[in-house]
Amino acid sequence: MIILGIDPGLQVTGYGVIEKKDNKILYKSSGRIKTLNKELNLASRLKVIIEGLNEIINKYKPDCIS
Repeated sequence: MIILGIDPGLQVTGYGVIEKKDNKILYKSSGRIKTLNKELNLASRLKVIIEGLNEIINKYKPDCIS
């Protein structure tokens, strides 16, 4: 089972991906989606975050998201 964890934020959204195999937890990836540009309005920031999360979801195909 692959699990995507999201730490929400408008300026920096964090994420982590792990995989549970049998009784082991395996690290897959982690990082940040940044929208630090002060000129971006709320809609533009949300678009950047959604596009970033879509890339992560398409790459790792998580079974659940938290």
